[in-house]
Amino acid sequence: MQGGAKPTQRFKLDVILEKLPDDEAASVLAALHDSAVLSTKIAEVLSNHGHPLSPNAVRNYRLHKIDKP
Repeated sequence: MQGGAKPTQRFKLDVILEKLPDDEAASVLAALHDSAVLSTKIAEVLSNHGHPLSPNAVRNYRLHKIDKP
């Protein structure tokens, strides 16, 4: 067995953002960067628009991909 680099995990939210039209993706990204917008609300809105997503998936994305002040 050979060692090597592990494949990089893709976040489900990255996949969803790639599928959205540019203006909708920009709105979701703005919400992700706004700490006043709850992860549960982002997950709810995306799920209601055909992109099932858990609040934990949103939290993980924010934790790993959104710069903190």
